[in-house]
Amino acid sequence: MEDIRLMYKNEEIVIPNSWEKLKPEAFLKLAGYVAQMEAGNVSVGELRIRLLCDIMGWDVRKLKGEDTIENLITISEQLTFLFKIVYPDDDAALQELSNQDYRLAKRTDPYRLQHIPALAHLKDLEYKYQLDLCYFAQLVPKVSIRLRKNYKIHFAGYRAVMGDGMISCSLSALQYIEARQLLDKPDSWPLMAAILYYPAPYDSQWAQKNAVMFRALSADTLKAIAMNFMAINTFIYTKTEFSLLSKFEPGKAKDITTDMSDALYDLCNDGLGNANEVEQLNLMTYLKVLRKKTIDGVRQLHGTGMDLAKIANETGLPPEIITKIV
Repeated sequence: MEDIRLMYKNEEIVIPNSWEKLKPEAFLKLAGYVAQMEAGNVSVGELRIRLLCDIMGWDVRKLKGEDTIENLITISEQLTFLFKIVYPDDDAALQELSNQDYRLAKRTDPYRLQHIPALAHLKDLEYKYQLDLCYFAQLVPKVSIRLRKNYKIHFAGYRAVMGDGMISCSLSALQYIEARQLLDKPDSWPLMAAILYYPAPYDSQWAQKNAVMFRALSADTLKAIAMNFMAINTFIYTKTEFSLLSKFEPGKAKDITTDMSDALYDLCNDGLGNANEVEQLNLMTYLKVLRKKTIDGVRQLHGTGMDLAKIANETGLPPEIITKIV
């Protein structure tokens, strides 16, 4: 998304409009605002205004006057990276829109779109804002834990970098799998933090033993760690070639191993190393191997003469995905 550009006293002000450009300090505060919003104590509009002031270094308490507040609201609504707007029935009302109008409808409050004939009716529909956590960057690059009054211990975060259409991440396969299992368990976020912020080579036993130490992190810091990891996880499975690994339909018996833990140790049988060695595989390497095994498995079934519908039933992959693979 394009940055917000404003002129003030003949100078151009540039306001970042993407997750990747947020500074760690602003992201940490944002995590706290999100927690308050989820608890019903902060509105979407208030969250955007607070974040804008944090980004720009403005003290919202000193911003007075009706015109100033209106300008603040107008600028904050241009921070379109934060939320997607969800309409009933999987956005049924948006299906016939042009690409440009669709993008506007997904990111702009419908009350701001009344002047566009094709979008004017959206304000009359039920809709909700959904936090759009999907990016590939490390916005919590380190955490510090106070062990004693005058002593802190610092842990550097895992690396997550995107450039030239490529992504790289320093997490090991086991590290990622163990952390991913805890994403939707807030009570276990201290353990998740211990897993994610352990330096290579990853030691699962150390993380389990020292999770109690990470309970000293603030609730906002743990929320920020979880949000960042969730965004990276979502990006991997929706914006990259590894999206194939998210297409398996739940509840179906599969000839292809799709549980990430089971699939990891299956690699030992494939001659890729012993248990310790496959656990330390780089995450990207592991996902590439898992994707290739999935494709090879489907093509092997197809090579036996099995029809596409039966392959879909055996693997748990939708027929349209099977068709693309073979």
